[in-house]
Amino acid sequence: MGISTAVTAFNTKVLPASAAQITFSSMLEDGAFTASTDAAPWINASRDALRGNMCVGIPTETVYGLAANALDASAVQQIFAVKGRPSDNPLIVHVSSIRMLRALYHLPACDDAQKVQPFLGTDNAALEGSALHAALQAAEQTGEWPEIPQAYHDVIRKFWPGALTLIMPRPPCIPIEVLGGHGTTVAVRFPSHTVARAAIAACGLPLAAPSANASGRPSPTLAAHVRHDLDGRLPLIIDSGPCDVGVESTVLDAYSSNAYVDGELVPCILRPGGVTFESLQSLGGAYERLRVYRRDFTSTEMEVNPTTPGMKYRHYSPTAPVYLFVPSDASSASCARQREKMHELLAQQKGKIGVVTVGDMGISGADHVVCVTKDAADLAHRIFAVLRMLDEDEHVDKIFVQGVDESNEGMAVMNRLAKAASHHI
Repeated sequence: MGISTAVTAFNTKVLPASAAQITFSSMLEDGAFTASTDAAPWINASRDALRGNMCVGIPTETVYGLAANALDASAVQQIFAVKGRPSDNPLIVHVSSIRMLRALYHLPACDDAQKVQPFLGTDNAALEGSALHAALQAAEQTGEWPEIPQAYHDVIRKFWPGALTLIMPRPPCIPIEVLGGHGTTVAVRFPSHTVARAAIAACGLPLAAPSANASGRPSPTLAAHVRHDLDGRLPLIIDSGPCDVGVESTVLDAYSSNAYVDGELVPCILRPGGVTFESLQSLGGAYERLRVYRRDFTSTEMEVNPTTPGMKYRHYSPTAPVYLFVPSDASSASCARQREKMHELLAQQKGKIGVVTVGDMGISGADHVVCVTKDAADLAHRIFAVLRMLDEDEHVDKIFVQGVDESNEGMAVMNRLAKAASHHI
């Protein structure tokens, strides 16, 4: 599919927000919340824009998201247009509570003439409508969370809300545009960021939200990054400071045919992210056999028609070319060889070079801009912000990055760096 380019021009506003302004009644089940009076400007502005099928830049714990009404095809199409994103690249649907997720399976099909009215995702008939309230109550007679595949229940209890996206059956109310024009599953996330959750609950609609950057650029971890890429292309950015995690969510599939081998459930990570492989594997049972896409298996069909973002197109790339120094293993000898090679190539370079290392490598020089991270977790947290700083502020000619072993947080950061890099050393 092509890239949509028709975008309305806006005078983009940036409104400050704080998690301290919001209190939710429930951590998981219910979306009801109270807010202090100083939260009214960003809550009201985001609610009005999102209900008006416009895009809003919102903070999450992973990266900033470009959010729009996931139940309306025209709103979803605006996401692709604002980002310059290929329309066959799927989006993740964000909910504010388990009740909101469950409700999606009781809403009318997206092609029905009557538009879905906003609902809060709370156990309140006056707020979510008597028909939807009754349908949810009736479904509960068959068990807890009957709409959600059983294989996810323990996962949800441990990792939601949080940096984990689940591949779910597509509810009839979700337009095919969210899925990138193909497929029968949808990626769903319940963010832990209080401001993100409140923005979803306040508008009363699930939100489709990829990262709020121009397509192909490093993901935004500050509101300033969003404004740099998308100023004038959306009406509002909610600024809640830096993101805590710094890389996108992990995408887990324990539902589709990709999660089964010879009829047996063998869950798989389709995109490494904020929840580690080791954490998911610790759930036991079927998750002891957890696989990682491209490391343990591949699928021609998923390469052509991906079920989740981050699988098909090059992502996360600054303008300056990125040189990724890949360790052969986790040994100290491999690390020493990696550092020796970086020093050797740096000595041959001309121009201004950005260097990202894990630990101090003793690199200095007037033409070197050095960023030292503590470990793989710190690198994952800072990598997008560092790439943007070197590219947009320092205007370096090249960026050298010391890679890390792919255990724990290293898997997510190496996944992103491998896609950002044009040279692997």
